[in-house]
Amino acid sequence: MKIALLGDIALYGRFGVENNPHLDNYFADVARLLAGMDHVIGNLETPFVDKQKKHGAKSAHICCTLPNIEVLKSLHVSAIGLANNHTFDYGREALELTCKHLQDNGLSYFGIKGKKLFLEDASTKVAVSGFCCYSTNPLGMGEDGVNILNVEEVERQMRENKEKGYFNIVSIHTGQEHVNYPNHDTISMARKWASHFDYVFHGHHPHVVQGMERCNNSYIFYSLGNFCFDDVYTSKSDKPLVKMSDNNKTGMIALLEFEGNTIKKYETIPVYMGEEKMEIRKDLSTKFENYSAALSMPKDEYIGMRRQLLHAYVQKRKKMRDLSWFLKRLNLNYFRLIINVKNNAKAYDTNVRRYL
Repeated sequence: MKIALLGDIALYGRFGVENNPHLDNYFADVARLLAGMDHVIGNLETPFVDKQKKHGAKSAHICCTLPNIEVLKSLHVSAIGLANNHTFDYGREALELTCKHLQDNGLSYFGIKGKKLFLEDASTKVAVSGFCCYSTNPLGMGEDGVNILNVEEVERQMRENKEKGYFNIVSIHTGQEHVNYPNHDTISMARKWASHFDYVFHGHHPHVVQGMERCNNSYIFYSLGNFCFDDVYTSKSDKPLVKMSDNNKTGMIALLEFEGNTIKKYETIPVYMGEEKMEIRKDLSTKFENYSAALSMPKDEYIGMRRQLLHAYVQKRKKMRDLSWFLKRLNLNYFRLIINVKNNAKAYDTNVRRYL
């Protein structure tokens, strides 16, 4: 069995068919690569909408229109993870529409309402599950919504899958955006699971590539970065809230080949969101190797290095936010957002930190 794992997928802006009817040409080289896989799995950040309205207090809401299902099909995507912080951007009605639209077009989904994906062939059995962390400030978390990343519960489900004869792939939406190094909580969590199971950690949300490591017989991809994502705008400004940098335009595809319930070999393929086409860029592998090498640093040294990089990023963002920026956002939604962030921080401690 051959499985490809993709990073964050957002089908809007220049990656929406309404704005770019020739996306099949743009993705042609990558589509040929993915055509040889038995299963292609990605994290869809844009719920499908028809006439649904924005939902909840968010700094930005993103979505895609129904015709964009053709983009996923042209890329041979077979399964979509919905455990992320944008799944509820347009409310429950949009989520239900998304699920129906995927099913109607022959695509499976997982990561909500406890739903898993079970893949089988003559010799291999793989269970794919998805979970979203409160650190990403999501909406709609819970039994009837987005699957919660709770360290103990994920471990319980992985054990149950293993007892039924399945190899685990866990799709995890967590981390700090735009930072190429995972926080040490995530590293501890991933390694903790690897001490009990052979599994694959399929990480996303940072919107940049982070490193990978092999622990025992587990393969941990902390973040595959963006597969396709455009600049993020809000109604508050004609300037982007988030503008895609070269770092954001770089992603990785993880190719896994199973023999029985064991990974026989794996490969990481760097891709870059060029202007004319998505490029397969083997020259970007060195950066990925450097991010991976940093994971073996002593804990205190690693945390110190990452703290400096995070501080530099935050200071850069602050310089972009003058008094006018704050005044435009000073409304009821802003205060609701602040309350949500504080509540999510407490939920993060309850579901993740106390188990590490």
